[in-house]
Amino acid sequence: MPLSNNPPLDSSKVTARAPNFAYALQQAPESPTRRSPSKIWQSDSEEVLDHAERFILDAAPEKELVNEASALYTSEEERAVLRRLDRRLVLFIALLYMLGFLDRSNIGNAKVAGLLDDLSLNLSQYEWILRSFYITYLLFEWMPVLYAVLSPSTYIASCVAAWGFMASLQALATSYASLCVLRALLGISEAAFSPGVPVFLAYFYKRDELAYRIGLFISAAPLATSFASSLAWVITKLGQRSPIAPWRMLFLVEGFPSVVISVFAFYNIPNSPGVARFLTKRERRVAQLRLRREKPRDQQESGRRSFQWGEIWAAVKDPKCYLTALMFCSCNVAFSSLPVFLPTIINDMGYSALQSQALSAPPYLIAFITVLLTAYCSDKYKDRSLFICFHAILAAGGYALITVAGIVKANSLWRYWGVYPAATGFFSAVTLLITWTINNQDSDAKRGTGVAILNLIGQLGPFIGTALYPEGDKPYYVRGMAVCTVFMLVVAALSLWLRMIMYYQNRATDRRYTVLKDIRGNDGSNGEEGKLVGQRRQFTYIL
Repeated sequence: MPLSNNPPLDSSKVTARAPNFAYALQQAPESPTRRSPSKIWQSDSEEVLDHAERFILDAAPEKELVNEASALYTSEEERAVLRRLDRRLVLFIALLYMLGFLDRSNIGNAKVAGLLDDLSLNLSQYEWILRSFYITYLLFEWMPVLYAVLSPSTYIASCVAAWGFMASLQALATSYASLCVLRALLGISEAAFSPGVPVFLAYFYKRDELAYRIGLFISAAPLATSFASSLAWVITKLGQRSPIAPWRMLFLVEGFPSVVISVFAFYNIPNSPGVARFLTKRERRVAQLRLRREKPRDQQESGRRSFQWGEIWAAVKDPKCYLTALMFCSCNVAFSSLPVFLPTIINDMGYSALQSQALSAPPYLIAFITVLLTAYCSDKYKDRSLFICFHAILAAGGYALITVAGIVKANSLWRYWGVYPAATGFFSAVTLLITWTINNQDSDAKRGTGVAILNLIGQLGPFIGTALYPEGDKPYYVRGMAVCTVFMLVVAALSLWLRMIMYYQNRATDRRYTVLKDIRGNDGSNGEEGKLVGQRRQFTYIL
């Protein structure tokens, strides 16, 4: 009796899909799956496919089933799913983050465009306007836990609409107090979205695929900064002949598109791989299967995500979470300050307001390209710490160049060239730090907690960063640049320290795993030894 009315599969495709499948079925107990591989893969029966998948993933001895993935789907199918997820999910999330970062950092361009003069603000008030965003951003870092409570499509769309509305209302600000309130509300809406996105992407990608995708997401920040600088240059140029103040037009033009895009976010963002509308039925199945080794089974099938208090507490007690958080805090000193103050710094080098807006863009375009290349190489070589260390030293070198050039009062061109390695370095380091934190937690509960710790401690950095460029230090800002140099060197040192900790923990895991295999023996005997046959290798850290 045929299992399905589907047409027969091409035998070569069956063989490509299931080179180890025949062995799995021969070893399986009597069941509907004790059939030939070709007939199994002609079936749409969930019972048949699920039994085979369970055996391959959970029961087959690891030493005999070398490549479980090839028994469940082809590499071509997996690549097709990845391409579609990248195009339809990651790029769209990157667009949202770009809009958010644009709305967050364009106040630096607004300052150059006349914000302080029109509202009669001094530099101290301007710094408190910046801090008001980071105060609420820090206080509401807990909000990404709502990703597990609400549907991500509804939650993300609400966040985008909220920050777009608040960013647009900044165009109507008439006083120091009103602008502070609007920046604080903007901080709440962005805190609800950005910190949880890397964890959300981890629902769709394997550990060794995540850096490039988070790179696509984070690289939207330098792209937004360069776009903001270019757009600010155009708006400032046009605003000179407009009845609307250029800085007001800037807030409105860059803020309102987020409100429109939030509607598309509601329909475009899937809640889990198994319900993605832009994937076919088979692609949704592959998207779930490929994550079985990394995700709890019930989460992949139902799309539900739960938090266990025991795992949350384990992450809270893990010192590795605090090392990555300290690195993130150090990076954020530079990450939060330079995009906001760069137009002012360039302006104080002697360039006009229009020139400073235009010259702010190129460093971030280079950073955008570098982040993507770095993330790709980090995934390819399955290494995080060495890339973080390299880019931290690169950023420190850029800040050191700016510092020394300021001390000796060298030509402003030297200071401008120092911005390139500085921006390239800290954007790349931030990308890999977020990825590293998610990679090295073995459950959704620990990942969520690790990212919460990362952001709670990491967001203390902007409080330092936004106070590094007081008016009294212009035009060289030597103190601020020197502080950023030190913090980036701290990142390099901590990355190597954490690498050594994880290296020795991985060695201990390898020794325990080797002992288990030796106990199991080669004869496949039952009893106490047979209980170890189905055990999987313990979690290992990505260095």
